[in-house]
Order: sequence, then structure tokens, then C-alpha cells
Amino acid sequence: MSVLDTFDDIIVGAGSAGIPLAARLSADPARRVLLIEAGPDYPTPAETPEDLLDGNQMSLIDHDWRFTAGLLPTRPTRYFQGKVAGGASSVGNTIAIRGVPDDFDGWAAAGNPEWAWSKVLPHFLALENDQDFGGEFHGHDGPVPIRRWRPEELTPAQRSFYEGCLAAGYPRVDDHNHPESTGVGPAPSNRRDLRERVSTASAYLTPEVRARENLTILADAAVSRVLLDDGVVRGVEVLSGSTTQELRARRVVLSAGAVCTPAILLRSGIGPSDDLRRLGIDVRLDLPGVGAGLSDQARTGVFMVPKPGAENFGKSVGQIVLRTTGTGTKRDNDMYYAMVNHFDLSVQFPHLREAAGAGRVFCVLVVAREPSSRGRVTLDSTDPRVAPRIDLNFLSTEGDHRLLADGLRVGWELAQTPEIRDLAERVVLLDDKTIGSDDAVRDYVTGTVDSAYNPIGTARMGAAGDPMAVVDQSCAVHGIEGLYVADASVMPSMVRANLNLTTIMIGERVAALLRAS
Repeated sequence: MSVLDTFDDIIVGAGSAGIPLAARLSADPARRVLLIEAGPDYPTPAETPEDLLDGNQMSLIDHDWRFTAGLLPTRPTRYFQGKVAGGASSVGNTIAIRGVPDDFDGWAAAGNPEWAWSKVLPHFLALENDQDFGGEFHGHDGPVPIRRWRPEELTPAQRSFYEGCLAAGYPRVDDHNHPESTGVGPAPSNRRDLRERVSTASAYLTPEVRARENLTILADAAVSRVLLDDGVVRGVEVLSGSTTQELRARRVVLSAGAVCTPAILLRSGIGPSDDLRRLGIDVRLDLPGVGAGLSDQARTGVFMVPKPGAENFGKSVGQIVLRTTGTGTKRDNDMYYAMVNHFDLSVQFPHLREAAGAGRVFCVLVVAREPSSRGRVTLDSTDPRVAPRIDLNFLSTEGDHRLLADGLRVGWELAQTPEIRDLAERVVLLDDKTIGSDDAVRDYVTGTVDSAYNPIGTARMGAAGDPMAVVDQSCAVHGIEGLYVADASVMPSMVRANLNLTTIMIGERVAALLRAS
């Protein structure tokens, strides 16, 4: 490719949203589409590394951006984000749960009526091939298989957690993707069998799609900036090895994720003017919302060192989940509990390794789906090879402390199931005395809180009159002709679920909006 190459659409980021977008747009043979991915692309299962195929483990090492985030002002943490075709869908834990209808109706009420539940449901149906349920709330012709764990497939820890939640009075849920579901049951998973992860790369980029003459996939190439001319998109500047190219397009869609999308916008001169001038970047458009409003789900848990033989090596990380209302919040499914079969403490929750005296733990995980703390993504350098600065700013509100403290006490009670305790050699840092002390629980939450790696909101959707909105409801960047964003960064508020399925839906929804334009 050279500067003379011209496309109708350049999509930056072959992740959970970018791949569906490219596949749907390139279905029109008259539309020339370029899909750019900063990481590698593996066209066939035979070429795909084991860490990406194995859905029973998250891939956090070999295909990662190696970002660091400020979790708290005094505690940095590794911030895992997939750097490979498929993005988070290629490296994540395969939990495929939608947000609840009220999440999307909230987006609509905030000035984005095209994202109401009734508008997004058809796109959830379009993406999925549900292996277990039919009816009006489930799709069967989509590329992403969704299956749930059978009773005979559960590990002893998962089975005990399930039975303990039922004994505690939580309702049984067979289908967590029914819009009215709440309670405990098997997690829907983007896989066809007990082991193999199905990413957007393997689901959407079939051999037939890859063979389209109007679709070009450019891997191992980083977009440094969007090229603009008097407020109109002209293409992108791409860095591949030591070579820089300018690629031209009528339209550019950033699907690089809630960290990398705002970084590209900032390097392009789109963002808070003071931040841009500080780095010597020419201000093309003063949009203060770029990089602001970063929201992520905070988590803690009850961590236990397994007895020899109870380590669950090779088994799925998670099979049973509990979705319920937080103590005092009155928000359906804003708290999430899961039995996690194993955490490798050299990778996740490394600050617990010394206290655990072991390399691995299993855990009753506690996740606050709607924390109120907000962070930022900013730049330290205009060089695209330098990682952006990520400040999560966790626990910056008293409400978030209460959410996790109340959730921890629920998790502690669920962890008292005799069958679960029989699998544990010891509990890490927690006992009845600690749980009974507000100060001790607060200290524990502060010391153990970590990210669920579900960032949103750094280029959020909203009306033109909203000073912090970056894109409109069609995901077009305010004030720039031909520039769009389609990934989790456009979410105006958090969904009460893992993000992957909703992010895939965003790719589907934006594709439909762009095809109609």
C-alpha cells in the first residue's frame, strides 16, 4: 500500500467491535474496507497460538499491550488489554452476558434514543447463535456461539458455590441473557464446546469473509493519528516497523478500545486544548471529553489457597455467576459474584502473593458493576509507541467503598459453604473478626481492590449540547466530518455486565447505522 491507496472505510482496531463492523460493511462489494490491527492476526485455527484457543484461561501475557494503570494514587497495576485480532474477545474469560435493558434505556434518556433497548436487541440477536435457548430474546443465525455450562461439567468448587447461593435464597437462573433474569446460574460463554474460545476474529472473519476482494486486513500496524483537512477526514497515518504510511479514506472509524481510541484522537489534535498544547500538538478541535470519564468495574473477593488436588488446573476459570442487587443500591444486577477456579498471583492480584504464601488461589469474586469513581486517559508523549497514561482513580468516592465493603460481606457468607471451605487450605487475610470491623473491611478493600478490565466512556456518546460528549448517537465525532468511533469508549454509562457482548453489539449497531447513511 502507498499514499495513493484510497478506501471507503478505514477501521482502526480489529477487536470486539471493529471486526463485526468490518465484516458487515464489506458485505457490500461496492465498499472498499481496510481493517487495521496493531497486534498480530491469525487467519486459521492451525495458525492460532494455544493461549488464544484455550477459553479456560485468560491470555494475559503473550497478546497484551503491557499497559500500566494508576489503580489508586499510590498503587499502579498491570492493565491487561488484548493486542491481537479479536481484541478482548480473543483473550478474555468468555463470559457472554448482555447489559440489562435499563442500561440501554438509560443511554437513550441521556440523548441517544437510537440506543434504547428496543433498538439494540436486534443487534444482540444478529451476533449470536444461542445453543440453549430460543424465543424472542435469542438469536440463532449469528456468528458467535453462546453456550452454558451443564451440571455435569461443573468443578466441585463451582457446584458448591451454586448450591450455596441457592441455599442463601438467591433465585435460580438458567438463562442470564433473559432481560428479566437475576440470581445464580451457569454463565453464558462464547464457545462451542468445553474449551475453545470463539473470538470475533474466528467468528466473523471466516475464510469466505477474508477472501472478499474489497476487504483488506493490515496487521502489526499502529495508527499514530487521523489525517484531517479543514475538519474533514482524509485518512490515517500508520506506523509499521520503521515505516510510516499515509492511507486515504472517505471515512475513518476508531475501534481501538477505551484506552487506545482516545490516545489516537489526542495525537490527532482532537481533545482538551490545554492537554494538546502541553504536548505541542496543534489543536484541530477542542473536545474536553476525549479521555475523560474513564469508568471501570472494581473488584475484590474472598481468596483461598486450595488444598493439594483442588487446584482445578486446566478447568475453566469461571462457570457459575450470581447477579443481584447491591445492599442499599436498589439497582438490579449491579453486583456480581463468581466462583473463580484459580488466579495466578504472579499475573493477577500480585499484591496478595506474599500474604497467600502460594502462587495460586481460588476465590469468591466480588465485582461492583456501576462504581461512581471516574478516571482519565491522557498522553505523556506524541509517540504512538509510548503507552498512554491511564488513571483509574478507584475508590475516589465513599459510595464505591460502601459498594465493595457490603459486597465483600456477602461474598464472605457465600464462601462459608462447607464444601467450599473443605477445598481451601486457608483463607487469605480474612476472618470473622476482620469482617466484623468496618475499619478492617475498608482497609482490606483498599488493599485488594483491582480492575475487572472493563473500561468505557473515554469518547462517550451524547448530544451536541453536551460539553463532554465526543460522538453523537450515530457515533460520529462532533465537529469532524467522516470520523467515527465504535467501541466501548462511546458508552455513556456502564452496563451491568461483562463488556464483551455489548461491545460486539456496538460494532453491529454502528455497521447498521453506517450502511443506512
